[in-house]
Amino acid sequence: MTAQQPLVLDDAAGFGAPLTIAPEARRKRPQSTGRWVLAALLSIAALGCVLPFLLMVSFSFGTQAEFIKLPPPLLPSAFRLDNYKQVFDVVPMLRFVWNSLFVTAIVVLGQLVICSMAAYAFARLRFPGRNQLFALFLVSLMVPAQLTIVPLFVLMRPLGLIDSPWALVIPSLMNVFGVFLLRQNFAAIPREIEEAAVLDGAGYLRIYWSLILPMSRPALAALGILAFNATWNSFLWPLIVINSPDNMTLPLGISFLFGQNGATAEGVIMAGVTLSVIPPLLVFLLLQKRLVDGVAMTAGK
Repeated sequence: MTAQQPLVLDDAAGFGAPLTIAPEARRKRPQSTGRWVLAALLSIAALGCVLPFLLMVSFSFGTQAEFIKLPPPLLPSAFRLDNYKQVFDVVPMLRFVWNSLFVTAIVVLGQLVICSMAAYAFARLRFPGRNQLFALFLVSLMVPAQLTIVPLFVLMRPLGLIDSPWALVIPSLMNVFGVFLLRQNFAAIPREIEEAAVLDGAGYLRIYWSLILPMSRPALAALGILAFNATWNSFLWPLIVINSPDNMTLPLGISFLFGQNGATAEGVIMAGVTLSVIPPLLVFLLLQKRLVDGVAMTAGK
């Protein structure tokens, strides 16, 4: 009996015609008022987050006269590229981009390797004091990053790394949150898979490389995205240890647009900031599903 056929009961007792029960039409459940209110509030909050970004992009194509208008226009009268051309004329933009790419690539690769190895040791190996050491790692998350600036600077000076890109790379190779993120994902992998690999003669390194890492790709992608955004947008630590323009990263180099080298137009500043936002935005848009999956796996564990 399909959903379109009526239900017919035989008239065995002779009481009139056969009994037919027609299927009921499906009705959509009406949305409650609370959901509509919640959706409206979330839409307003989302608009408040996106509006400054839209204004920044709009001002980067506009003129100085449009920038000082009240209220400012959401769209410029004409899309001009003069501000973007002036950015490359005022500061060595390509040099700043290369420095940021160099530092960010090494930091992301280093965090993926070091954090994954540490997470594998905490999740799959058994050694005395494992849980206590991991708890000590988590306690370090409560220490503000600003408190570590002076000790790091004192450490970098004897090593001769002041005003060097490696002063940005070395302190960022270890990420406690990355260890926690990967450790939670590694611990969720069934031990039966690892035991089967041990029976086949695989060692710790082979299990780590051939089993654990391929099964944790969403978590690795999530850590890579977070490390990329944090390193690319870092400003305070490069401001302290980098002095020469040749070694400056993009966020630090854009600060030269604020009244220095003759660039005072707000449209030029907005153009430089817009260019700096494009790489992390593209990385997030391309890998956002991996980020959500990796964080969700950690939360589920």
